[in-house]
Amino acid sequence: MRLIGVVGSGSTTVYAPLLVYENHESLAKEEQLVIINDKKRFIKYLGVLRRVHRYEPFLDPRKRTSYVDNPTLVDHGVMPHTSAWITLIGSIQNKMLSDVQLPPNPGSYVYVIESPEDLDLRISVKESIVVGKHKYSGIEIPLDVSAIPLHTVVVGATGTGKSRLVKALVDEIINKTNYSVIIFDHTGMDYVPYYEGHTVQASKIVLDPLLITDLILERTDLERRTYEPYVLTATLAYMIQTCKYPESSTELQQSSLSSFMKNTQDRYVSQQRDLFEQLGEVDTEKLMQKAAAMGMRWDKDEFKDLISKTVSYMRGKESARLRLSIAFDIRLGNSFFDMLSERTTLPRAVVSKVLKEKLVVVDLSSEDILVRKYIVSAIISELWKIIESKREVINVVAVVDEAHNYACRFCGEPHKAISRVAREGRKWGFGLVLATQRMIDIDPEIRGNINTVFFSKLQTPSDFNEISAYMDLGGLTEASLAVLSKREFFVAGLMNTLRVPILLKVREVPSPGTTT
Repeated sequence: MRLIGVVGSGSTTVYAPLLVYENHESLAKEEQLVIINDKKRFIKYLGVLRRVHRYEPFLDPRKRTSYVDNPTLVDHGVMPHTSAWITLIGSIQNKMLSDVQLPPNPGSYVYVIESPEDLDLRISVKESIVVGKHKYSGIEIPLDVSAIPLHTVVVGATGTGKSRLVKALVDEIINKTNYSVIIFDHTGMDYVPYYEGHTVQASKIVLDPLLITDLILERTDLERRTYEPYVLTATLAYMIQTCKYPESSTELQQSSLSSFMKNTQDRYVSQQRDLFEQLGEVDTEKLMQKAAAMGMRWDKDEFKDLISKTVSYMRGKESARLRLSIAFDIRLGNSFFDMLSERTTLPRAVVSKVLKEKLVVVDLSSEDILVRKYIVSAIISELWKIIESKREVINVVAVVDEAHNYACRFCGEPHKAISRVAREGRKWGFGLVLATQRMIDIDPEIRGNINTVFFSKLQTPSDFNEISAYMDLGGLTEASLAVLSKREFFVAGLMNTLRVPILLKVREVPSPGTTT
């Protein structure tokens, strides 16, 4: 710990000006931790350096001096000096951190903290985790575990190391707390390689009839109002026929559905009503369980034939039947139905797995964006079902990678699911960790419930403005972020035990398959 200067005039309980000792100017780096020793009051303060500036009294750009007319005067001598502002973190009393009640006295010595041995401080927190150290001093910064269910966001431009920070955070949560973690890996590249033994492939998760209908309509680009009744009816009927569900009822198979398959036109109105009534009585959840148990396969030709009969049965136009047939061949093909086939995992099974094993990674990379959104919302909904049935804390953290694809205002079902967790999850120990490149794309309703932010270089100035609009950044400016290197993040909010944003160097995460 070395002396770097003295406190200048004009200090407050929030900031203190620093006049830097010229011989130790190189130690006065922005984000360096410092100790202020107020000998007159016998008080020590902990602070962090910000807004370091270099001045010269005669070269003030706001004043006209003789240097303007004779610039060579600088060769005869100048008197530059460095000043900075110290953002006060707290006062140190009995090795504990407490609130600042008095401004530091001008003339108090300021010392730079160069190593963990320079600071003997105990952070008053019941449980803590650590994802990195302060960049310059090497001091481990404890993060408050009690803030986990109060939701966290990790923001940074591509290449800043967001996934490495999230992995370090997940490892700490799993190893040091009683929380379980489910990770939705958008690309399948950031987390799956590290947790292969805990990975669930999204391509194995059973899809419900409504989603399958939406997928068909989106990929074929057919007008929803006209074609949705045909596609939905055929989808549900195909699943019932293939799964032979319900097993106890042969009436459905032998009467209405049988006539439907044979395209019988007699007594059209009563048969159609009978068919729809029985389709509506089917327990879709049990139907999906049956599809999962048998690893149901989808056949393009069979489904194409069935939907053709559906159009005829529902008295649709021949042009509609022809358009569906062409769209299935050109825009869907066998690959689409292969994608629907052999799905054996229910969303409920994924939830059971995470509660049992403490960690599950869902690899979303192989799926259409509609399917990805469905899986995120379906699994979160299953977690809420457990909460609603048991009415007890579940201690689960949902990590959503590339969260701007799921938590934006127009993201549909996953937005609703994530919004509910953001609003109500803290009561049930249900927390969020959202990793994103664009803070501004996260819906304001969700942003307003985020209480911890890790942030590095940002994509646009608007992202910094969004963060600073609802969280005190302790004098940080956007320029402070521009010089950050990979794996360097500020932490602000309730998880930060030092109260003001602190610069962390996230610990190195070894490549998959290697050891530290």
